[in-house]
Amino acid sequence: MAAGGLRITPGTGKWWALGIAFTLAFTVFASWRVLSVADQAIDATTTGFKVVDDRTLKLTFDVHKPPQVAVVCTVHAQDRKKNVVGTLFVDIPAATERTTTHEVLIKTTTQAFAGLVHDCVRR
Repeated sequence: MAAGGLRITPGTGKWWALGIAFTLAFTVFASWRVLSVADQAIDATTTGFKVVDDRTLKLTFDVHKPPQVAVVCTVHAQDRKKNVVGTLFVDIPAATERTTTHEVLIKTTTQAFAGLVHDCVRR
């Protein structure tokens, strides 16, 4: 190795410049893509549940989504062994806020122990 450090072989400078330009362009594109998709994410959080009676569970949850998007959320009631004993599909309309709170009653086949939001998808 020369005393001056790393040297580029003569005649390969244009390939190095092309490689660096391509890498930079790809990094900018990938970053833009990740950030634009993250802004459109749909997320649901269970904030509480209460067993109303042997056949009903009240579930409270928040949905975080782009305001102009309508979604359908699938919510489940589970027994002590985590078996699904009730399911409900909840339509969440477009709203003016990003985060909305919802409360639903889930009818069950047996007594429920817990409630959760399984998923939310675009309508």
